[in-house]
Amino acid sequence: MAQDELQKLINLISRLPGVGQRSAQRIALYLIKNKQELMLPLGESVKETAAKVRKCEICGMLDVNLPTKICSSDTRIKNIICIVEDMADVWAFERSGFYKGQYHVIGGLLSASKNFTEQDLRLHKLKERIEKNKVEEIILALSATIEGQTTALVIRDYLEKMNLKITQLAYGVPVGSEIHYLDDNTLGAALESRKNLS
Repeated sequence: MAQDELQKLINLISRLPGVGQRSAQRIALYLIKNKQELMLPLGESVKETAAKVRKCEICGMLDVNLPTKICSSDTRIKNIICIVEDMADVWAFERSGFYKGQYHVIGGLLSASKNFTEQDLRLHKLKERIEKNKVEEIILALSATIEGQTTALVIRDYLEKMNLKITQLAYGVPVGSEIHYLDDNTLGAALESRKNLS
């Protein structure tokens, strides 16, 4: 019975990104050896996070406060929206300190293999925000991968008739890289030298 529970834990851990079966085994054993100091508090934190963190209907970010602090802030620039794939990208921009506008988190990139389609991009919500906040610029800050650039093209085509300035991060960002892995200076430079697409 205990072996079944251990294997279940290993299988769940191995489903995390970048964690294979062997790493999952090491993590599971480490958690069990450090049950009081780590495993139980981690389990409680996961449970609490699952109960409290929700997706903002406005921007798609995850937060305990809805709307998010960024959506409701009076100091953020309202007429610029940066479109990103996920929260890791938001954290990267916020950590860099270079960007002071709003975000639109699409939650993934177009991919037939991951069953992520154009309907999943939340473009209708984006259009509502653009009209409501009189948005002047959209920054496409998606990964320099085939999926990222395909997604950027679909979004640009969708917004083409809205009389917006549509820019994309300049890519001194290496091709094939993901936004949340960039260092702060590279991300800041890419943001500052973004190019106009419209």
